[in-house]
Amino acid sequence: MKRCLLVLLLGLGLAACNDNDHDDQVSTEKPALAPSLDVGTYIISTETDEELPMAGKYYSGADGSKLLVLDDDENRAKVVMSYDAKTKAWQSNQSNQAMTVELAHYEKIDDQKLSINQLVGTYDLSFPDGTTVNAEVNAQGKIVSKDPNCVFTGIITESAVADTANYQLTDNKCDALKNNSKGFVVVDEDLEPMSFRLVSDTVASKDIWAFAQS
Repeated sequence: MKRCLLVLLLGLGLAACNDNDHDDQVSTEKPALAPSLDVGTYIISTETDEELPMAGKYYSGADGSKLLVLDDDENRAKVVMSYDAKTKAWQSNQSNQAMTVELAHYEKIDDQKLSINQLVGTYDLSFPDGTTVNAEVNAQGKIVSKDPNCVFTGIITESAVADTANYQLTDNKCDALKNNSKGFVVVDEDLEPMSFRLVSDTVASKDIWAFAQS
C-alpha cells in the first residue's frame, strides 16, 4: 500500500511520498512554490495529533489555481484555503495565516467544468445559524437577493477549477455577508440536496448553502 503525505504550507509547498513495501524509497522535495495535486477534484482527509481528523475536498485547476475546503462535523466549511496562480500565494480564512494542513489521504474523483447556466434559478440561501435568505441567479451570472432584510447583488464568473465558479458581491448591504464579499461557488454532490455552497477565504467568513426552490 502506498501512503502519501502532502504538507500544505502557505507560500512554500513540500510533497513527499513513501512506500511501506519499499523501505529504500527516498522522499523527494518538489521545486514548487506551493503544494500541488494534478488537475482535478479530490476527496481529502487530515490526520493530526492535536485534533480530530477533518475531511473535505481539494480542487486543482488547469491554470494553477487551487481551492481546499475542510468541513466541521456538521459538514460546514471550517478551513478554506485558496491558491492564486498569478500571485503564487495562499489565502486562508484562518486568523493564523501561517497555518499548515497535512493530508493523510487523498483520492481523485470525477469532476466537471461548472457553467453559469447550471446555476440559473431561485434559491434559499441557508446560513450556519439557521437564517435563510431568498436569492436568484440569472443567465448572465448575476446573483440578486430577494430578501429586504439582507440586500445584495453580485456577479458569478466561470473558473478554470472544476466544480467551482467565482463570485463577487458588487453591492452588499447585508451584515450577514460582510465577510463573504468575494469567494467561490462550489458544487459538491456529497452534500445533496444542496445545489451549491458559497465559501470564502476571508477570515471569519461563513459557509452558505444554496437549496433550489421547487
